[in-house]
Amino acid sequence: MEPLGTITKYYPFIDEETKSILDSLMDESSSYYDFVQRLSDMVLKNEVPVNLAYIAAVQTWWGKTEKTMKLIQEKFKDVPWIKPWAYYLGSMVRDQALYHDAVVEAIEKGVDSSGKDWIETELHLLHAFFHWPMGDITSLFEPLEKAKSLIDANPLLNCFEPLIHAFEGIAKAREGDIKDSLDVLRRGKELAEVHDDSLYKYMNMLQEGNILTFVNVQDALSKHEELYELVQDLEVPYYVCEVLNDSSIAYEAAGEFDMSISCQHEVLKTLGEIRPSDTLWMLISRTYATLADGHQALEWINRGFEYSGLSESPTMHNLKAWALALLNRIDEAEQSLDTAHSLIIKFGAERLLGDYYHVSGVVELRRGDFLAALDLIEKAWNIAERNPRGTNQNRALLELARAEILIDKQSIDISKVVVPGKWLSKLEKFAVERELPGIRMYAALLKSEFYQKHGQLKDAHATLLDALNITDSRGVTTLRKRISDRIDEISRLIVDEELVS
Repeated sequence: MEPLGTITKYYPFIDEETKSILDSLMDESSSYYDFVQRLSDMVLKNEVPVNLAYIAAVQTWWGKTEKTMKLIQEKFKDVPWIKPWAYYLGSMVRDQALYHDAVVEAIEKGVDSSGKDWIETELHLLHAFFHWPMGDITSLFEPLEKAKSLIDANPLLNCFEPLIHAFEGIAKAREGDIKDSLDVLRRGKELAEVHDDSLYKYMNMLQEGNILTFVNVQDALSKHEELYELVQDLEVPYYVCEVLNDSSIAYEAAGEFDMSISCQHEVLKTLGEIRPSDTLWMLISRTYATLADGHQALEWINRGFEYSGLSESPTMHNLKAWALALLNRIDEAEQSLDTAHSLIIKFGAERLLGDYYHVSGVVELRRGDFLAALDLIEKAWNIAERNPRGTNQNRALLELARAEILIDKQSIDISKVVVPGKWLSKLEKFAVERELPGIRMYAALLKSEFYQKHGQLKDAHATLLDALNITDSRGVTTLRKRISDRIDEISRLIVDEELVS
């Protein structure tokens, strides 16, 4: 491979022997991942400068080669500034919870003993990955400010600045400042390109793609296509999986549910020996739940609990409650909701409270208390409006439209033409304005149900026929089948009606 800024950024700070070894290894390597493996072998099999051992520890951490990480730690256990790179990060939620205290303690010892500002800067940036409590913005800014003060004192350290942009972009998005967030991330990408640092470029692009998911889904999907090309060049399996995972969220937001699920199955194939993120199980379960497939939703969230051991994840308990509600196991659903609520209070995240209101509304729909359901889901919608994630807005609007249809008690009067209500109309408009093809098709299914309820079978039929022209993407295979089945059913009803008349 050609010399890569991800590695050569260290050259102003290291000895000539270490530079020479790195140059040779890059020359021999076919990709960044191949380089990481060769570097690890070199460090483990030979007596090497401590700078080289440190760089190997950092790159194995970035490359997510967990076994090699442990072997390097064992060999260099007496080097305090190598120790912080011992802690695997495959999931912000799980691994922040597991490792935060140990990582921070190791970083503090590493900073105190390294005596080198470039190592200190990188250790502070490592701390930002494990900041605690989860989602707390203040705890994210603290290590970033320490890194920035070191960079201000030594301009040679500005090679680390693109990663600061990635974290600041995340923080601004969490604060609701989407425009500034995207600006910061795009600047971070540009700086990473100046330094030819593919990993830092990846970090900024990944966050940009995720934020675009709740701004413009089609732009997000384009960004993820760019990212997929980048990770194909890097050849790091974990990053391929991460892009597939985040692409699945964008497809879910677009209503292309089959593509969303397909991405996650591809993650499972690609992972190999790498530990999957806990989000994998959550996202598959959530997608099936959105499609009202309670059996699959419950199967996948149960697998998530078994695999991750995350008994304190409010999201997982919320999703289990949703799946149970869809299966009309109301008492069990309420138990899961109670657990989710207590954890949400602990974490204090409004976005999670919105998910809780949404699932509480689903429980009430299944119980038959449609007015209570509408009230709860409206609360979920209000929170989704303040904390837009694309998928949370879709879920709330779909459920509000369902509740509205169930509440509608108008008598069927063939002399009166009825029109869709507030929430169904809002769902349709939202899907059109945001260019969400699958959500448009889902709305058409609900609209046909509304028309059928009022005896307007031809309107129901026409709505479904139009929906089939929205897209024939394989991402909407399930929705197309449901629409086709409904067209056949309504066609038979129209024939029966005409025979009677």
